[in-house]
Amino acid sequence: MTATAPRRTSTPPAPSGSPVTTYYLLVAGTAILVLVGLALVLSTTSNYALRADSGASPYRLFITQAVALVIGMGGLVAGSHLSLTWWKRLAPWTLLASYALLALVLVAGKSVNGNKNWLIIGGMSFQPSEFAKLGLALFLGVTLATFRRELTTLKGILIPGGVAAALVLLLVLAGGDLGTAMVICLLVGGAYWVAGMPLRYFLVLAAAGVGMVLYMLEKGTTRGSRIDVWLNPENCDPQGSCMQAIHGLWALASGGLWGLGPGMSREKWAGLPAADNDFIFAVIGEEFGLIGTGLVLIAFGMIAVAINRLVRRHRDPFVQIASGAIGAWIVGQALINIAVVIGLLPVTGVPLPLVSSGGSSLIVSLAAIGVLLAFARHEPGAQEAFAARPSMIKRSIAIVSRGRRG
Repeated sequence: MTATAPRRTSTPPAPSGSPVTTYYLLVAGTAILVLVGLALVLSTTSNYALRADSGASPYRLFITQAVALVIGMGGLVAGSHLSLTWWKRLAPWTLLASYALLALVLVAGKSVNGNKNWLIIGGMSFQPSEFAKLGLALFLGVTLATFRRELTTLKGILIPGGVAAALVLLLVLAGGDLGTAMVICLLVGGAYWVAGMPLRYFLVLAAAGVGMVLYMLEKGTTRGSRIDVWLNPENCDPQGSCMQAIHGLWALASGGLWGLGPGMSREKWAGLPAADNDFIFAVIGEEFGLIGTGLVLIAFGMIAVAINRLVRRHRDPFVQIASGAIGAWIVGQALINIAVVIGLLPVTGVPLPLVSSGGSSLIVSLAAIGVLLAFARHEPGAQEAFAARPSMIKRSIAIVSRGRRG
């Protein structure tokens, strides 16, 4: 007789809170992060544009980010109105398209900072690994919801979800992108945790993950030096190998409580490489101080609370598992980025979701938020609450009108 996996997805919906609270938490948290990101991308890319070409517009890179935002918002709005049935149907096709794009990267991709993870088509560049995160999260939601009772055996864990995830990881690692691979591991772990995989298998997967990291450190030429800088910061050159780490901390420290003011960062001009993406959190601290960094943390906390509500309250295991995967990806990646900036982790090259510059990351992250909004629209009681909003507004107007006539 086969044992049954502990079904964490079977938790009954929590009665607390309005049924539309999840939806508005997602909207508010995303809006805060996007607005902060736009302000900081404008601040940190204008000097890059001027240094690259003194005659060019300082807004050139910011306009690229703004275009990506428009595309991403289109995906968010469209995705938030799709039904759960449609997202289930799209899941395998999204993952298959991700495989094709990741394979194309290995054949015709562009290398940036030692990682071959970019495609250039029609003069536009993007990262297929970002698209693969969303495809894998949706696919795991479908497959683990279908086979969640089989997760007590290694075969049930590997087929088909584990094999699908392993193939994505292999294609990403073939391009040398360890940072993205770590985020994908978080995504997969979040999906299997919500699906109810026994804890003993997480230990096995964790050991495999450590082995993967050690192999990549041995293979890479710069990763080992990053670890050494992180472990021995007193022995490194502030203008050399530990330039990012030290200047990131200096930026945070100089901001104080209120910051130096919008656009007033000093480190972005020369001291802090990757100020517009990997270390944008440091510039937030420098320009907006502890208040600004706290606001960013609160926004990610709002998204985390919303995802937790989806996992606990929703009755569809596909929604629960896919939400857990997307949450582990977006919130987990944010925690990795912030941990790097404050010195708790070595430099990994992972951007801050919804905030850092980079069209691929922004577009796909907004599309993932659109998926979560679609899930929130189908939370128990949410559709009835949304349907009641117009009548509530009309009643309020009628009450006000009667009051004026009286």
